[in-house]
Amino acid sequence: MRKIGILEDDKKLGEELKYFLETNGYEVRYFDVEEYVGKPESFLVKLLLDENLHLLLLDIGLPRIDGAHVCKAYRAETESPVIMITSNNSEMTELLCITNGADDFVPKPFNPQILLARIEMIMKRVYKENAAADEVTVTTTNDAIFTIDYARGKITSGDESKELSKNELQIMKILVQHHGEIVSREDIIDYLWDNKAFVDDNTLTVNMTRIKGKLESIGITDAIVTKRGMGYQLV
Repeated sequence: MRKIGILEDDKKLGEELKYFLETNGYEVRYFDVEEYVGKPESFLVKLLLDENLHLLLLDIGLPRIDGAHVCKAYRAETESPVIMITSNNSEMTELLCITNGADDFVPKPFNPQILLARIEMIMKRVYKENAAADEVTVTTTNDAIFTIDYARGKITSGDESKELSKNELQIMKILVQHHGEIVSREDIIDYLWDNKAFVDDNTLTVNMTRIKGKLESIGITDAIVTKRGMGYQLV
């Protein structure tokens, strides 16, 4: 069952949306903003990430919380899509939402059925109907096995798992697509740019080091080989 989070300061609207989405087959977690006023945005972002949401409905105009900043920080760490909802129906607000990583923008007041249609459209685009698209099992040359959960941004081996950042997940995607082949640094950077992850050569090196470290922490060693002057290979 897909899980949707709602971060909305109008408690009545939030609870109505929760009930509506639950009756349409979703698991829903409503976050009461009043409980988090005064908390740093980083606390709120971690709270959202820990829920492993498939989609987040986020109000841009939260009390003493910048919804656009929350969206940007959240999307930097996960592939989970975000729909921004706001009573400020202006082109500038829509642009602000999109530039901070939102997948869609819904002005208030809205028809719940239209919102549901937008949610389902994004779900189908982001999460393929075939479960294999959400999760891939990789076997390395030394017979080590690990799983990549694209929907939740995690790698798992046995009982051990690690979360991947958005950039790290995109890097793993292109390496899996070319499993056994050498993928050049240039091709990886181009792929990241195409997926709106703006990185340079130094950033790629840092991300690769982190990925290798996370794989080693779950017991997977030498899965990614650096081919000097050529690129990287998932072996």
